[in-house]
Amino acid sequence: MSAKRPMVRKQLYIEPEQNLTLRDQAAKHNVSEGQIVREAIAAYLTAGTQSQEVDLNSWLEEREFIVSRRTDIKNGAKRDAQSIAKKTWTRSELYDL
Repeated sequence: MSAKRPMVRKQLYIEPEQNLTLRDQAAKHNVSEGQIVREAIAAYLTAGTQSQEVDLNSWLEEREFIVSRRTDIKNGAKRDAQSIAKKTWTRSELYDL
């Protein structure tokens, strides 16, 4: 934020632990406590307005994996469709991919 812009004074209460952390962070980053509070408020207020993009590539990769597993079963994998239906597999085979 620009120092030339007018500021509005606000008074607020914070927990003692928050006060210590705020003081430490301000000293560590060589900025004022007010600057940290302003940045935190800005981040909080803009967090809800940012769109949450869905990574469609992840879903497509997952779909491909599922299809490949079905194909493996149809092509005579150790656990074929009949053995799964009849439960003729052993527990150790489940982890033997």
